[in-house]
Amino acid sequence: MSSFPAWRTTNGWREVFARVFDGFTVQYNVSPEWLVNPATNRRLKLDLLVPDIGVAVRLEGLQGNRRHRLSLEEEEQQRVRFDARVEVCWQHGIHLVVVDVNSDKVARVFQQLDVALSRASERAGSAGLQSQIRQARRTASSIVLKLKTAADLALYADLWSDRQYRISEPEPVDSTQPPAVDFSPGMAVEHAAFGPGVVVSTTAGNGDTLITVDFITAGQKTLAASLVAGKLVPR
Repeated sequence: MSSFPAWRTTNGWREVFARVFDGFTVQYNVSPEWLVNPATNRRLKLDLLVPDIGVAVRLEGLQGNRRHRLSLEEEEQQRVRFDARVEVCWQHGIHLVVVDVNSDKVARVFQQLDVALSRASERAGSAGLQSQIRQARRTASSIVLKLKTAADLALYADLWSDRQYRISEPEPVDSTQPPAVDFSPGMAVEHAAFGPGVVVSTTAGNGDTLITVDFITAGQKTLAASLVAGKLVPR
């Protein structure tokens, strides 16, 4: 088991997959309508989905601020969700790559990924898509040579943080703005880029509200309510 912090490993893997799937349409932190646990009828989540080639990624083992060991019942519940997620994905033509963020065996992840991309290449309906997949496999092959353990993901974790802080061009204003959310301390939320977290505090001032959120993988950040409409939502 790796001593490298799980949240850093998670960010490292996110940057790795962002590079491998560069050029593809990628959906992050999604719960597709079809991804339902048949035992509980509850929707399940994917950390990353590339619908054009039928590949998805699930990052397992990140428990947030949990300090106690999982009980046998909790471990069984996790196993059931894990099995259901893999099976339902397979039924819908999605090859799921599962990453244990607490494991040092990074080569196993790339083995899974290569199998998934190889399968996607066999099903690709156009030469252009096959070319994209070949490039993705070359990128993965190049990255895996630099990674021996989870600690080697440190550079990629930093690059992921840089990616999140890059300022993009303002998006066109949508005339149908999402309804305002009354954020309050203790509320569980999810950000489009920073992932899940918990509201720590809210402070009103200068005609806006500053929301401080403790994100599981990105740490504590303070965001302006006027700038997070539709990006920071209750979960």
